[in-house]
Amino acid sequence: METLVTHSIMSVWLLCALLSSLICQTEQGEHPLSIKVYAEETDRSENGAWVLNVEWRDGFSEKNELGKVSYDVVVYRTENMTMVHNETIDVTPDNTTHHRWKWTSPIPLQCTSHSVKLRRRDQNHTGEWTPLSLYKGQDLEAIKNILVYPREQIFLVGSTITFCCILKTVPLVNSPFLIPISKRTYISKPRHYDQPSDPYADILCKDNNGKSSRGSSVFIGYPPDDQNLACMTRDLSSVECHWEPGRRTFLENTNKTIYTLNGGVCEFGKCVLRAVPKQVTNWTLIAKNALGVKTLIDTADPTHRVWLRAPSKISHAAYARNVTLQLSWNKENFTSFPMICQAILNGSIYNKSRVGLTSIDLVHLQPFTEYTVKVKCGSNEHFYKWSDESEITFSTKEDIPEAVDVWIQNFKQNTYVLWKPLTPQQSHGIITQYEITKGKRREIIDIGLNTELCHKITPGNERNDQNITVSARNSAGLSPPSTIIVPSYPDNEVEISQISNHTGGFEIVWDEYFNSTCGYVVEWFPTYYETPCAVEWTKIPECDHAACCSWKPSDHGIFKPGLKYTFSVYACIDDKPMLLQRREGYAKEQRPSGTVQKLRSNQNGENLELSWDEVPVKQQNGFILGYKVVTFRSDSKTHDHTELTNGPKVNLTLDPGTYTFNVSAFTSGGDGDNATLRVEVKKKTGQIISTTVIGCSAATVIFIIITVLCFRKRKWLKKLLYPDVPKPKLAGKWNTKDIYCTQMTEGYMKCEIQEVYSSERSATAESQHGLISSNSTVFLAQQCFLNTSKSPVDVSYCPPPWPCAEKLTSIIENPSYNMAFPEPVDGAQISELTLEMQDSYLPAPNFVQKNVVVKDSLGYKPQSA
Repeated sequence: METLVTHSIMSVWLLCALLSSLICQTEQGEHPLSIKVYAEETDRSENGAWVLNVEWRDGFSEKNELGKVSYDVVVYRTENMTMVHNETIDVTPDNTTHHRWKWTSPIPLQCTSHSVKLRRRDQNHTGEWTPLSLYKGQDLEAIKNILVYPREQIFLVGSTITFCCILKTVPLVNSPFLIPISKRTYISKPRHYDQPSDPYADILCKDNNGKSSRGSSVFIGYPPDDQNLACMTRDLSSVECHWEPGRRTFLENTNKTIYTLNGGVCEFGKCVLRAVPKQVTNWTLIAKNALGVKTLIDTADPTHRVWLRAPSKISHAAYARNVTLQLSWNKENFTSFPMICQAILNGSIYNKSRVGLTSIDLVHLQPFTEYTVKVKCGSNEHFYKWSDESEITFSTKEDIPEAVDVWIQNFKQNTYVLWKPLTPQQSHGIITQYEITKGKRREIIDIGLNTELCHKITPGNERNDQNITVSARNSAGLSPPSTIIVPSYPDNEVEISQISNHTGGFEIVWDEYFNSTCGYVVEWFPTYYETPCAVEWTKIPECDHAACCSWKPSDHGIFKPGLKYTFSVYACIDDKPMLLQRREGYAKEQRPSGTVQKLRSNQNGENLELSWDEVPVKQQNGFILGYKVVTFRSDSKTHDHTELTNGPKVNLTLDPGTYTFNVSAFTSGGDGDNATLRVEVKKKTGQIISTTVIGCSAATVIFIIITVLCFRKRKWLKKLLYPDVPKPKLAGKWNTKDIYCTQMTEGYMKCEIQEVYSSERSATAESQHGLISSNSTVFLAQQCFLNTSKSPVDVSYCPPPWPCAEKLTSIIENPSYNMAFPEPVDGAQISELTLEMQDSYLPAPNFVQKNVVVKDSLGYKPQSA
């Protein structure tokens, strides 16, 4: 019975629990959520808001396994109810059951309205959605102008930004705003900005009516990146904190970084806290701009970080070789502070440490010298950093000069004492006088503008060596005397040798002179100097080597190229010089600047001797190695030959003619200019006569040989040069007979009777006799005589059978043709002629009859009376 009662009670309890659970669930559905939607307070800007805040209260506080309450949240773009975000969030309920959630929009919230709803979710139940909670955008309000968002806003480098345009109508076709998200809002494609800019160019939106919006600009930059915060004290009464800038933000003109140190606002790079704690302290620096925050922390004991300031004033007390610097501080607490100070002077460092240090001594200085010293100080116990440097310039006072460097010179039988000017480090002040003593005689030389450091020694009656001293004076006193002994005898004779050098300098080597007591002196001067005191010298205390000594000038620039120098080496024996060596040479040889002098010639037959004088010594510019002689013929532009010679003359063997000679001297530096001479080489008189006689004799022999050959070959020459010309052939009807006589051997003539027939004769007769038939005979020339008083054609007598004849003493030298035909001769007479042929003929005079033509050896010449 008890068991039954127990079971009944348990059943009733379970039923009550079930009813209670159902009642609770009903009550849960009866408690709606209260939602509030608004933009982030820090982002409530008319230029663009991006963060949407959602707040709600929930009286039911059932938690999940993690002790949190879960809610589903959905965000819409209200007008088109486009869902842009969906998320389940877990929140930790507080005692007031108040919850908050934030959402960042990809576009500014002003672009379009947004609606939010949420519902509660637990392990076994999902609640109902709350009504939509609206956040109004600018597209739901009446607008007068076209709006673009965002504008004038700051973004981090690497951001992607979407712009929107709100307008009454649609935008232009080529506008970047082509994606509609509501009836009045259009957005652009996302733009990525990976480079900083301050600012980027304006972005405009135009509608189809051409109306434009106000430009939208954005600024792209970085958050603060300051580094290396360090805090210290500089005056023992305040703390200064310094830091370094990091990466540039590029927002200097739009959103400067704000600095705070331990809650106090600071300027960039420096923050000052008035109190100086005596223990380890923390300093926190916060740098903030629109894109982020940077926090720097430094921890230290200020007394271990003392960075002193420079002394407020430095004065000095100067002496000839030391100076005392006096330091002044503008803080009283420095008098009990242990410090160390450092003075830097021409590379030398002077350190001094003391509590409340006020002075520093500088020693081992040069007299009459200007110095610039830098002073800096720091903490001596806990050194942290040197202070800033203070600078001061001062001059030391004058001191007596050092001893001068003295030398002597013999020039044109006069003695001069020379000394080198003292450098500023040697003079120790301004030199005003020089004192020269010779025995008991003293001379004062005042320094003028053009004072030469040379003085002529007035000769006395001394026959021994003379002691000469030279001293320099300034405001501090007279320098120690420098002594030199002038020997009573001139320099000992030594052989002068040449220095062959092409490197632009000199090196003098000599054997050590063991009797030397005060070293050596090397003297040099231009060999051909004309004025006194043009001497330089250097003193060598001792040789570097045991057996030989050498000297090389430290500055070869003191020697001019092409100028000859004479070097002398003296041994110093108790302040008296003794000549050891003398040499001459050029630092660098050059080509001669002058020409050979007095170029002349001397002819002996075909041998020609050229001679000349040397180039003037001042124009040689080097050692003359030889001469170059170039020979040109006058009728040729190229030279015949070139000859080199060592001496100032040369012998040449030349053919007769006119020649031009160029003669130049040469050194190792090159050839000099040419000296030119023009010479005509002639033959001897005997040679001319013999040449003339031989030429004339040869011409006479050749003429005789030609004459004999011409006489023996005269017939051949006549036939070759003047052959017989035949009588011309006549045309027409005619029949005539002519007599033609030809000169034969002396006393004989050959005469021919020729009969010329007409062309009308029969062919038979023509073929038998031809056009001309002839008969000839020979007779004595005495058979015909011609009256010399008559014309050559007038016949006075002719033996039968000839009707006439011409006197045989006349000769026709230039026969010519006479085209008149003589009268015919009787044929009976011609037939009686007989022809006698002979093998040889002698010349006979020509004769002519009225109807006779005389034919000589040159041709025919018909004539008529």
